[in-house]
Amino acid sequence: MKWEVKDEKNCRKVIDVEVEKERVEAVYNKIFASFKDNARIEGFRKGKAPESMIKTKFSKDIEDEVMKEIVPETYNEVMKELDLKIVTYPMLQEVKRDGDGVKYKILVEVNPVFDLKDYKKIRIEDKKLKEITEADVNRELDRVRQYRGKLKDSTADKVKEGHYVTISMAGFLDGKAEPSMTSESQFIKVGAGTMIKDLEDGLVGLKPGEEKDINVKFPADYREKRFAGAKAVFKVNVKSIKELELPELTDEFAKEISGKETAVELKNLIKENLMKQAIDEVKNFKVDQVIGKLIEMHNFELPQGLVEEEINNIVNRYQGNLNQQGLNLKAVGMTIEDLRAKSVKQAEANLRMIYILRKIAEAEKIEVTDPDVEVEIRKIAEETNDNAENMIKQAKARGSWDALKAKLLEDKVVEHLVSGALK
Repeated sequence: MKWEVKDEKNCRKVIDVEVEKERVEAVYNKIFASFKDNARIEGFRKGKAPESMIKTKFSKDIEDEVMKEIVPETYNEVMKELDLKIVTYPMLQEVKRDGDGVKYKILVEVNPVFDLKDYKKIRIEDKKLKEITEADVNRELDRVRQYRGKLKDSTADKVKEGHYVTISMAGFLDGKAEPSMTSESQFIKVGAGTMIKDLEDGLVGLKPGEEKDINVKFPADYREKRFAGAKAVFKVNVKSIKELELPELTDEFAKEISGKETAVELKNLIKENLMKQAIDEVKNFKVDQVIGKLIEMHNFELPQGLVEEEINNIVNRYQGNLNQQGLNLKAVGMTIEDLRAKSVKQAEANLRMIYILRKIAEAEKIEVTDPDVEVEIRKIAEETNDNAENMIKQAKARGSWDALKAKLLEDKVVEHLVSGALK
């Protein structure tokens, strides 16, 4: 047997395999003998039919069995000998008889080969840690209280920003009614930005029962492309005006929503969380700079099979987020084809970053051990109030252990790079 490896673009290799006549004949003779011994042909006892008759009657079956044995057997030998680091499932193509031998092609995708640029010269800007003020805490407290607030009829005689209004509306484009812009009962928080700004602004000052034609212009980057930049008229009628009544900030309220005993403890908890967010914001600011510069410095081909897998991951995450909001792609003016096309660049960047960070880890001899993974899982268990031992067992059983280990390694490399880039 002989083979030849040809390099193609996008980390793909094609292996041309030729199996010699003698090996194929040996397999053929073995399988033919089995057919001869077990064939049942009318007029002959089992195993006593003439060879010529068996070859005629079972020619295709014998040939199929020969290929079923010879191809997997030789394929495994080739792959073991080449020891390629393949990243997607190999494909067999053009499997055929060639004279008395067999020929076929193996298509594989492998990890990219590239040289690291001088990443040690990367320099980034620092960011001052935001100071958390009493006003920040109170603003967050108000947001928490709003979640538990109750709507009540407003005593105001006109719509103001912050009011919750129910309206009937009918949208017209070029004088023609647009069904998707029509509703008999549209609920809006005025000023929240959930609707077109011109429409929300146009509601301010209206009284219950009052009608008005509101001229709007859709933003040029509006999510539903057919409306982007278009002008429309909304005929609206205000049906009701409501206000949100916030619960009092009492110890009972604090205990109900957070488990803390007092309102003071709740405020302290909120301040701690805001401080953590501020720290994360500074960290992400620095990390994003390092990652951006690494991507700019390195440009190499990627296995397209992995790119497709990463696109699938991005699409699934996006659709999952939409579902949590009660939306779908159609609601945001996108098709699955649009989303996949928009995800290509991000998918490629994600994969390049993984390869770059792994290569830097090798160069810098940065490692993550199993005890490191266990420590991280115990930390997560404590934060989520889960059983650490069960989480460790599940991580090993379900295969998430290695994924977490790889993520911790990437984080460790980025931390190392950020530290060096600030010097």
